[in-house]
Amino acid sequence: MGTVFFVNGFLEAGKTTFIKDLLHRPSFRIRGKTLLLVCEEGEAEYDASELEEAGTVLEIITEEEDFNEEILASLEKKHRPDRVIVEYNGMWDRANLIFPSFWDDLMEIAVFDATTFQLYAENLRSLLAEQVRRAELILFHKADEMREHLAVYARNIKAINGSAAIVFRGRDGDITPDPEELLPYDLREDELVLDDIGFVALSMDAHERCELYEGKQVKFIAPAYRLKDEDLQFVAGRRILTCCEADLAFAGILCGYPKARELQDKEWVEVAGTLKVIYDEEMERRIPVCRVKELKRGIPAGEEIISLL
Repeated sequence: MGTVFFVNGFLEAGKTTFIKDLLHRPSFRIRGKTLLLVCEEGEAEYDASELEEAGTVLEIITEEEDFNEEILASLEKKHRPDRVIVEYNGMWDRANLIFPSFWDDLMEIAVFDATTFQLYAENLRSLLAEQVRRAELILFHKADEMREHLAVYARNIKAINGSAAIVFRGRDGDITPDPEELLPYDLREDELVLDDIGFVALSMDAHERCELYEGKQVKFIAPAYRLKDEDLQFVAGRRILTCCEADLAFAGILCGYPKARELQDKEWVEVAGTLKVIYDEEMERRIPVCRVKELKRGIPAGEEIISLL
């Protein structure tokens, strides 16, 4: 069997619209049969004639416990599909879901309505985090109505899943924000004086686009995490609330500091320094490092955990 497209998201997020668009792609109309598994009824509905034209058969699963390998195997045997699309129920917990062993080519997609994303993030954080955690693609509908919030949404997604591709979609097509629009600081400034959110944003962006930060002057306050058997370096880092306090993300910058051995682990420090890009042989990629020029100790502790919303 071919690719399984597992589409997750809350009710009325736009999953059905996304799947309809997918079914209209030429590749779905010329090659084999598609099995569409729908696990909830939303505002949008599927048209039988359109499904037939797209070579698609529809099966409905209404109970969470019925989404299991035995039933899915029976549906696969019944229809012998060339590919599967799953419109999953966003209120069903993804965390403990075990996919059938014969689904060996799985692509997870999370779909959100930008106008309700923050509401779900605040009230159903754990469910939302599980939708995002393993997704290869994150799609936001109605992004043009929430353009001023897109940077916050992007940072929340990246804190949970740094490798996911994020697409913002508006009424007139995809919105491609300038990457600098998503940053809470101006890269044109000679020195970046970072608050908590700025530090997290920089640690994420500098690891993705490290060449833009070569030689950049920075100043920030953060706890210093000591490295085992390392006297000349520490990691300035912040813990980020994703779904719960038991499941925290970490954002950090490696700092070169000759007196690192004198620091207490997780001691709050104020750092002023210059970002340099080095090749890390263990990670097999280029990473940013802050060469510390000045470090102040005795800094009052700030918030231990950052929420990006």
